[in-house]
Amino acid sequence: MNAGKWMVCALAGVSLAACVSLMGVEHLKPGTISIEQVRAKEKPAAEWKNTDGTLSLEYDARPDNAQNVMLDFDAKGMLTAVREVITLENMALLRTGMTRMEVKRILGNPRYVAKDGVTGGDIWEWPLEQGSDGFAAAVISVQLHPVADGVVRIEKTVRFR
Repeated sequence: MNAGKWMVCALAGVSLAACVSLMGVEHLKPGTISIEQVRAKEKPAAEWKNTDGTLSLEYDARPDNAQNVMLDFDAKGMLTAVREVITLENMALLRTGMTRMEVKRILGNPRYVAKDGVTGGDIWEWPLEQGSDGFAAAVISVQLHPVADGVVRIEKTVRFR
């Protein structure tokens, strides 16, 4: 968030939770806000229950940020981490044998979805780098070819425009 929005929040005596809608969730600080406060200000695109009893909220495709963001909360509902998930490191985690849901769990909802007319699979894309013109300068492109029982064969590339 820019300094001006922070100043508006501070001068108005508004709590951090009330400023979520002004600043975007990617700027929240761990330990400062609860899951209820975040949900009240901005509805997540998805909620992911983790095996250790914690919860992650996904925020995707918001007008002020091209990045998909996961907010991680501990079992008590306090924010523990803010993660941008469209990364080359996360792309490297994708492998054949995953389901579509497992792919979404790693990178979040894709920004672009199309059908592959040859294989009958899907092509999903996420913006990796934002260009100065506001359009994606590079995208992660993943082809999901159906194998069996929801499992897909994955081909992944980074495409520059």
